[in-house]
Amino acid sequence: MSEDATGEILKPRDSFCAFAMLIPRRLANTLLSVAIRPEGHQSVDHFPLPTRATISSMHTPTVALQPLMPDWSAYAGEEFNLTERRPLAILLETEESFVVDGFYHRGEFWTSVIPKHGVAQIIGQQLNFSRPKRQKDGTSKPSMFFLNHVQARLVMAPECAVRLYPRGAEPSGEPAHYLTDFCYSVEAVGPHGRRWNPADALLGNLAIVHRFLSVHEVAFERIVLARMTVIQSPPLPLEPHIRNTMLCEAVRESHANGIDHPYFMFRMPGTATNCTSEPLKLLDRVLRTPREQRFFHRLPIWPRGYLQLRGLWQDGQPNPTLNEQMADWLASDDAKYRRQLHLARKKELPRNHAPRKVSWLQKIASFVRAVRADSRRKRR
Repeated sequence: MSEDATGEILKPRDSFCAFAMLIPRRLANTLLSVAIRPEGHQSVDHFPLPTRATISSMHTPTVALQPLMPDWSAYAGEEFNLTERRPLAILLETEESFVVDGFYHRGEFWTSVIPKHGVAQIIGQQLNFSRPKRQKDGTSKPSMFFLNHVQARLVMAPECAVRLYPRGAEPSGEPAHYLTDFCYSVEAVGPHGRRWNPADALLGNLAIVHRFLSVHEVAFERIVLARMTVIQSPPLPLEPHIRNTMLCEAVRESHANGIDHPYFMFRMPGTATNCTSEPLKLLDRVLRTPREQRFFHRLPIWPRGYLQLRGLWQDGQPNPTLNEQMADWLASDDAKYRRQLHLARKKELPRNHAPRKVSWLQKIASFVRAVRADSRRKRR
């Protein structure tokens, strides 16, 4: 949940962006988009794509409407750090697919076409972001076992690959990238210079964001940069239509939530809006999990146990870590290129984005506002 910035910073007050707000959205996105070299790929069967006529009916991404921290945050009015973490914005939904903006791959955000079918596997992922503690036998284990991040990995059938197009380009024809392996991750996002921390997570000063990113980005962010071990479950024993429904619901959830709702690791009387609670709420809603089992999703303490309670963890099956599965990619030229891009972007970032200091009195006042905002959201 760290906030290492690697991309361009959105500055709605800059003169260029002010000008961009006055011109059509598609033209503005074209001017702001950055070209990136395409990967090699094999051709796959095409599922239906939107036509030129339907593209004109696309609506504006909601994330562009909220570039500043909301009023309920202690950092209200500061610019969001949206360089890496953004929600999806549904531009168009058809019977066969979604056209969305905000899919993250190779350090860039893309317009993508996500099919509504063809999810071959859903795999649970867990990583602990506390400082590792060295043991007497030379091994290490997390110093705080309960500080886990949980996310879902989705593997698509080859003929149902997600198609990525440069932002602002018409999402038809040959894409820049095909992806059959990506992740759905619920995280916290705040202003520049403000990383995830227990105080802000408990007081509701950060916003929650539902990200979609390639498995390569997960490997780069969590393994290369953060040096974490990403533990994985065996593929969840779900029927094909359940897997497809979960993908569709996750896309809609990402769009509906935007970046306008507070992130709460936990708050009384036993509710939460965090990386663990939100995916499990979605899962319970799709599976219609009995109510007595639904309480066990609030805190990121025991992700494996939460799946076991729902009968979704199959013992005896291999569950290699993502570190093991991505070993070849981590040693590839593509990973080296991604690291070079990260370092180049880091040098380009301005140095004057230190967050303003906030007193504890202000944080308590903002906590009350955040609770009210979260309560209003849940009543809708």
